[in-house]
Amino acid sequence: MRKYIKESLKYLLRTRLFIHKYVNEINVMYDMTPKELKARNERRFLEIFRKAFYKSEYYRGLCHAEGIKSVDEIQYLEDIAKLPILTKDMLKAHGEELLTRSKWGLMKNHTSGTTGTPLTVFQDWTSVWREQAYFVCYRKRCGYNYGEPMVSLRGNLGRTEISLKVHVSNTLFLSSYNINEHTAITYYQLIKQHHAKAIEGYPSSLYNLALVLRDKGLECHIPIAFTSSETLHDYQRMLIEKVFNTQIYDHYGTTERTIRLEESFDHDGYFEDPGYGIEEYHDDYVISTSLINDVFPLIRYKTDDRIVLKSDTVNTKECFIDYIQGRNDDCLICKDGTKIVRLGFVTKDFDEIDKTQFVQKQKGDVEIRIVCSKTLSEEVKDKVKKNLEDRCGKGNMDIVVRQVDDNEIIYSSLLKFKYVYSEIGRGSNIS
Repeated sequence: MRKYIKESLKYLLRTRLFIHKYVNEINVMYDMTPKELKARNERRFLEIFRKAFYKSEYYRGLCHAEGIKSVDEIQYLEDIAKLPILTKDMLKAHGEELLTRSKWGLMKNHTSGTTGTPLTVFQDWTSVWREQAYFVCYRKRCGYNYGEPMVSLRGNLGRTEISLKVHVSNTLFLSSYNINEHTAITYYQLIKQHHAKAIEGYPSSLYNLALVLRDKGLECHIPIAFTSSETLHDYQRMLIEKVFNTQIYDHYGTTERTIRLEESFDHDGYFEDPGYGIEEYHDDYVISTSLINDVFPLIRYKTDDRIVLKSDTVNTKECFIDYIQGRNDDCLICKDGTKIVRLGFVTKDFDEIDKTQFVQKQKGDVEIRIVCSKTLSEEVKDKVKKNLEDRCGKGNMDIVVRQVDDNEIIYSSLLKFKYVYSEIGRGSNIS
């Protein structure tokens, strides 16, 4: 009942009553010419920069260190290159100092920790409503209107429950943690009874469900699918679209709310949501500036995800992004075959933990390696173990929690960190 009430309230607080003016604003930006949109973005950027400079002593200090002593030195969008770059480590150490107002009344979000170092992000309601308005506008253009029947596999439910129908949003939530050959028929019947117009979920969750349905000879008919939060691989897209008889629209965003990319309507790449942020693309990282959150001003924030641009960016107009090479992690496989992904919840509430990596060498076995500047207490180790056990099911995974030095963390040949590293079927794991 508590989860039902929570999901109902979340939906009600993001309905048109609260977001209609932001929806109207975004719809106008969709219709702007590139010149008009650039002018609008410049105005918004200058507003956020000036507020950060005057209201955040920490940010003002960063600017001074770069030789920027006055807001008058930043007059145009092109001047953004003069400003300091923010990193995740800086935010972990000084996040609250970056705020332009008291943190009282602000909402906290935590990054998933796929880079090994989760952080806290602050938002006010205006930022939350703007974010929701972008979902409403894009999804409507894909053919889905909020309130139409939706199936959601996004980690809202844990191991102890399979489904929850929230009537006010017309959403059937399904657990991502119970998908296996034994539950396939149950998932299929629940989806069929809901008559969904759309389904949303992590690519790996939809793929896992598609696999077990395929193996049972079952198919669903859901016109639209929305994927997000993980890299969508071609092999996943093909099976999901076939088993669900659907058309996928992929979304890329971050908890920090600095960048938001949508798959184009004809599926030939990705475009930036208009007016959401200012992006500076580099070969192995992105520097982005949020235009929707001025209480936690992330101006020139660096992320390590790789955005691959099209070779011909002149003639592709607004859809100039080829693909997104982001969070490529393996999954954990339980003893009963259930695949567990999106594991940031396991250690995100422990401030003393600097880095976490899940290492699996055989099915039903995992070692959680933790890097910590001080000795990790047995109490914390037990809580970490219990957090994962709650999702896997008691006895469904043999778990070892071990404190290690950073040299025992596994990196790729390109020194990319993998939050989940599995040696099971190396060529075909779910990411």
